[in-house]
Amino acid sequence: MLPTLGVSLSLLAACALLGIGALALLAPERLAEAYGLPVREGNALGFVRATGARDAILGAAILAVALRHEPFELAIFAALGILLSAFDLAIAYTHLRRIRPELLAHLGGVIGFSVLLIILIAELR
Repeated sequence: MLPTLGVSLSLLAACALLGIGALALLAPERLAEAYGLPVREGNALGFVRATGARDAILGAAILAVALRHEPFELAIFAALGILLSAFDLAIAYTHLRRIRPELLAHLGGVIGFSVLLIILIAELR
């Protein structure tokens, strides 16, 4: 069975989350800086790694469901992705206290998962 657009985009999202998770584990300073919240040492780097592990686990779950071509379950993951991205955006903005280009990564997550959710809902009809 050929994957639908929603499944294909879910596979892409899964790969992106797995990549973010890998970057967080291997180069947490770089990822934190890209997100607009640079850290250099100690517990903060541990937290970056922990959130990266969260992203990698979410990516692995999405990948497993996408490989089974389950649009309803993928829609649930897309909705969760919107929430996670929105919380990441709110937290980063609260700490930066101004609009910065680094916030676009989080906004991109909100928009990307929203588009994915719309596509998956349309495919369920």
